[in-house]
Amino acid sequence: MPQGSQYGAYERTNVETADQRQLILMLYDGAIRFMRKGIARIDANDIEAAHNYLVRSRDILAELLATLKPEKAGEVGQNLKRLYMYIFNRLVEANLTKDREIVAECVKLMATLREGWAQIRTGSAQPTEGVDAEKRRVNIRT
Repeated sequence: MPQGSQYGAYERTNVETADQRQLILMLYDGAIRFMRKGIARIDANDIEAAHNYLVRSRDILAELLATLKPEKAGEVGQNLKRLYMYIFNRLVEANLTKDREIVAECVKLMATLREGWAQIRTGSAQPTEGVDAEKRRVNIRT
């Protein structure tokens, strides 16, 4: 089996065996990684690659929005939905204008959200009730 195929199989197994909070952290990590790559491509004036990375980041935000159940998560869920929508819309704007500062703002917001989820993961709280990601497959392309 070629090395790339082995890594792909490992990554699929990782995703398929992850719990909800792990999946959410993986989505955050992917979005942040793609946004940073988008910034690097904007700086290099590689418009097509920047576009592709920002679209990937936006796709991850769409996945986070699709799995969020704000009606079950109450006020926290509603606020999270608003934040996801804000970041999504800012990524659209950043992609249209190729504005690295807007992307950097989105990276900061996502990093803060990721930190919160990571703390929840290590703590005893279980606020993922409003997130339906357990059985979903996550496709994070590198």
